Amino acid sequence: MTLLVKHSLFMQYLMPFVEKEKYELPSKCRLRPENDMFREQEQHKIHFDVNEWRCGFCKKSFRAEKFIDQHFANRHSNLLDNSQGRCLADLCGALHCDLTMEFKKPKSKCNAAAAARNRHLCESLADSCFPVNQGHSASRLHGECW
Repeated sequence: MTLLVKHSLFMQYLMPFVEKEKYELPSKCRLRPENDMFREQEQHKIHFDVNEWRCGFCKKSFRAEKFIDQHFANRHSNLLDNSQGRCLADLCGALHCDLTMEFKKPKSKCNAAAAARNRHLCESLADSCFPVNQGHSASRLHGECW
């Protein structure tokens, strides 16, 4: 699954709850789009058609997203925001991106260690993004994470 898809899943499934509550994510929240180290690159992926992608920086064309991702790594890595060093895709285990993707089959066996890590990450995200001491909206959104 690509970073863009993961970012889109987050924006599609979680952000409506945040917007409905008129809640502003705290600056330390890893879910804030501003904290995504790949944000600048993702915003410069131009998707024209199924097999047509273009780099918004240098206008080079690609036949698949994986090739434009490689291009960014090779030619535009200087545009990564390493100050935060955080990638939204790293949060997919906790956000269950795989369950929202129709083309990916769920794993048949549960990995207890991975499930525990994901639960811890989810709790950490809920605590940092929706601290219950920040009022009713934060408390409701904290509950939505479960």
